[in-house]
Amino acid sequence: MKKVLVIFYLILIVSPSFGATLSEYAEKLKTLVLQRKYKEAHKLLKTIEKKYPAIKTYITHVIYLPKDDYALVVDKKNEKLYVIAQRNSIPIIVRIYPCITGKRPGDKLKEGDQRTPEGVYYPIKYIPQKRLAPIYGIGAYVLNYPNYLDKRLGKGGHGIWIHGTNNPNRPPHSSNGCIVLKNKYLKKLKKYIKLFETPVIIVDGVKKDTPKNILRERKKLLEFLIKWKKAWENSVKDINTYFSFYSKNLITPYGNYKNWKRHKIRVTRQKTWIKISLDDIQILKDGRLNLFGYKNIYVISFLQRYMSNNYNSTDRKILYIVNENGKWKILAEEILLEK
Repeated sequence: MKKVLVIFYLILIVSPSFGATLSEYAEKLKTLVLQRKYKEAHKLLKTIEKKYPAIKTYITHVIYLPKDDYALVVDKKNEKLYVIAQRNSIPIIVRIYPCITGKRPGDKLKEGDQRTPEGVYYPIKYIPQKRLAPIYGIGAYVLNYPNYLDKRLGKGGHGIWIHGTNNPNRPPHSSNGCIVLKNKYLKKLKKYIKLFETPVIIVDGVKKDTPKNILRERKKLLEFLIKWKKAWENSVKDINTYFSFYSKNLITPYGNYKNWKRHKIRVTRQKTWIKISLDDIQILKDGRLNLFGYKNIYVISFLQRYMSNNYNSTDRKILYIVNENGKWKILAEEILLEK
């Protein structure tokens, strides 16, 4: 019975993306449940799951989202854009839109290579139709490519957008690196996007996993985040514990790990107290393997309010997390937005 109700709830969410037939199935399922014909309901449920496997699909690239927030996952290979939301503690697909990506396969490396980049990005600007050439349709969202990791990898190029098109017959894989949607789909997508907040995870092909494994990863990463926060707050008394959360391969604007460590010691000596709050936490997974030699790179994004005796700030911050010999470590930090 519980499974029937959960799947029914998911069907109500995703049915507009799959057409009228699934909506009809939802109504039939609802009628059977109300009539307490549970055997017939389970039989119909099996038929629905067989015809619409996306209802039970859990995409691994989105591990945790705040309430009422969304994430976008772009599958370059199959040219699909998934809208993900968290429902009943699990990130699920709530919409699927066709899209167009770069003319050439593979990760973007340089200006003009006609590839769509892979990684975790955020929309940082919206350009309305009146300021665009007709080729870009009803509007465009500018992504923060290249991000911090891209720059460290030496990746070039710029101007990666999610935008519309005035050509309804545009062929697949025909962009110069942008993500292109028909105007009618971009119009629908706009309600899910918040500047500097909605993650856009671009992958060569989506990876799927069970809810159990996703929840296990989430628990470990949330625990790591809370321990890191407490260690930072306590770094005035014990800075070495704080340092233990960072990889010796740390990517930092101060050069190597040792230079960064010296910088943090100098700054912390001027502190008598530190207090930090973290809100709007997102946990995501980069789709690329063997990036900087790691199997996976995770992204934890949050709104950070930092307070101390001599400095206060509010930022949208990103931590890039890796697993080194069974222990979570911070590979890099990035400030996405300073408020």
